[in-house]
This record gives sequence, structure tokens and C-alpha cells, in this order.
Amino acid sequence: MSPEADESVLWQLFGPFGAVTNVKVIRDFTTNKCKGFGFVTMTNYDEAAMAIASLNGYRLGDRVLQVSFKTSKQHKA
Repeated sequence: MSPEADESVLWQLFGPFGAVTNVKVIRDFTTNKCKGFGFVTMTNYDEAAMAIASLNGYRLGDRVLQVSFKTSKQHKA
């Protein structure tokens, strides 16, 4: 996502696929600009899967979106 992207962009993109309960754009602490990614929470797994299938690879402005389910990262001990 572009540095100017905000939460409304995610609501508009994912809303047509089903019920969105939460969106969060990750911002740079010092500039408050979007870091290029965010998170969307949807209530229904099948709707979320359809949104991912439809939006992964979608061109938003000059960026190509990478959309996937959140995966937990394994931290090294």
C-alpha cells in the first residue's frame, strides 16, 4: 500500500466480500505514513478466503497487493 494509504482503503477493498470487524494500517512511528501493510479482521472464514483469493495480486495504484492469512512467526529462543 502507498505511504498515504489509510484504514478507509482497507474497508473499501474488503467490505464487498463480507463483514469486516477491524482494520489496522501499520504506520511509521516518526512520519505516521503507512509502512506498506495492514491487517483486516473478518468474521467469516469463507468470506476472508474469497477476499484473499480475489485481492492477492490486485493492483492498487502503483502497488501490487500481497494478501494472505496472518501466520504466526516462530521466534528464535
